[in-house]
Amino acid sequence: MTSALAEFAARKEREALAAPLARWVTEFDRHRIDQRPVGNAWSESIVDGSLYLSPPPSPDLPSTSLVFVESREGNTVARDPSTLGGGEVDKHVIYEGLSRVAADAVMAGAETIRGGTMVFSIWHPNLVALRAALGLPRYPIQIVATLRGVAVDSGPLFNTPDLPVVLLTVAAVSTAMHHALAPRPWIQIVLMRNADDLVEGFRELRRGGIGTISCVGGRTIARQLLAAGLVSDLYLTKSPKPGGDPDTPLTNTPLPGELVVRKYGTGMDAGVVFEQRHFTKSDV
Repeated sequence: MTSALAEFAARKEREALAAPLARWVTEFDRHRIDQRPVGNAWSESIVDGSLYLSPPPSPDLPSTSLVFVESREGNTVARDPSTLGGGEVDKHVIYEGLSRVAADAVMAGAETIRGGTMVFSIWHPNLVALRAALGLPRYPIQIVATLRGVAVDSGPLFNTPDLPVVLLTVAAVSTAMHHALAPRPWIQIVLMRNADDLVEGFRELRRGGIGTISCVGGRTIARQLLAAGLVSDLYLTKSPKPGGDPDTPLTNTPLPGELVVRKYGTGMDAGVVFEQRHFTKSDV
């Protein structure tokens, strides 16, 4: 591990340990028999039960979830997602926890990775222990979806040899980035034939051994995944606070899919509502 990643991880762990976590309450849990519960005694004591991981839409595709927070107005875009008002439990137990603790990979768009300064993993020691108990590597594979390329010269994301990274992109970007990627063999390329070929790109990710993906944004790639029928689950935290960029809902129509779980925040999280929705191809 490079010193940059070690420092980043240490800071994130300190933040997770220091965060005040108000217990959530489950209103209902209607998970299906084929949905796998994710959690341990510690997380269940905070969010009053489990989240669930659904099977993939087909055997040749990964199981993919979206993880979003929306403000009171329904906005989902903000430079710092914590300003949308989801609260500390959402940040440290859901977003940087249960939504990705069982994932082989975390996927983000080029804007979301903030120039390679972000690494998407699990930071609270109790959730790190859960990931280890699941037999998974300490860090999920980092998938970056880009159609314009990314700068890789700084930040821990692209410069940590034991942190696997996949660029999901097109041939023109791969060619343009050849010299930057040549000395970084831990960064792999998965090519789509064109910008709309997410399904084949995801098939290639599955062939490469990635069975579960947690997608953390941005909104553009999330909408494309929904339109392509690639999303199995949505983990959505609804904030009672105003915020975010105006007119940036996740979708412009009512959310499709089956409501699986609804939870409510208490104490400092009063007014927060968490929902898990399950999608099938017929919902698209």
